[in-house]
Amino acid sequence: MKYVSAAVGLLCAALWTAEAAAQDGMLSAKARRWQAEITGDIRVDDNGVGGSNLDVDSTLGLDDKEDFDEFQATLGLPLLGKFNFQYLTGDYTGSRVLSSDITYAGTTYTASSEIHTMLDFKSYTLLWQVGASTPGIMGASVGAGGLAGLKYFQIETTVDDDFGNHQDVNIRAPVPVVGAYVRTGLASFLTLEAQVHGLKVPGSIGQGLTGMFYDATVAIDAKISTFYAGIGYRIFHFEVKYENGEDVDANVEMKGIFFEVGLSF
Repeated sequence: MKYVSAAVGLLCAALWTAEAAAQDGMLSAKARRWQAEITGDIRVDDNGVGGSNLDVDSTLGLDDKEDFDEFQATLGLPLLGKFNFQYLTGDYTGSRVLSSDITYAGTTYTASSEIHTMLDFKSYTLLWQVGASTPGIMGASVGAGGLAGLKYFQIETTVDDDFGNHQDVNIRAPVPVVGAYVRTGLASFLTLEAQVHGLKVPGSIGQGLTGMFYDATVAIDAKISTFYAGIGYRIFHFEVKYENGEDVDANVEMKGIFFEVGLSF
């Protein structure tokens, strides 16, 4: 029986290694430009002063797509799978003349005044990826597996007006994540991959952050030698509450097309 268990373990390890090698090589680096639009609403209460539900488009003026930049580095290790680091950064800015009074983080901004809004978003992600591949299905290799890791959010929002009113709200929270991916070859040089990770967050782990979020992507990449390039679509969805000084309620979605280039060895 112990020999059967050892054989099964070696087979699983071999499949994991084969899947890692079948993807982007054992060492890869990727740069991505994401054209992201934001929708949804935010409310910020402060010291017992209730906040208004603010639509990020019609009230805060964040109605333009913005370019977000992402860098990824991946290291594959035999028998251990892959380790992937991601750094995502970008911001939204906008202005709007208010049609009614609003309250944000304890400050009231009056109707007919113009407010100026900035939302700066950064995330740092470390993922462990393991899976298995089944080559030859309908002429293409297919790989699938699981993801687990940690995501750290660093988000800052600022609202001010021409009368000197100014409020900053910051979110800093590390959150564990789990997820899955599937990858298939469309041709000898073309691959399709879908991935999602996220979590329903308990406050004791999210350090003041509760709720649910997910980060989902689907991409098609063409590869020539060690170079590859592709196009895809991403959805970053938040339904969260953050309690740390101010109380922040956010039901926000960031989504759009991205372009990526990379090298793999």
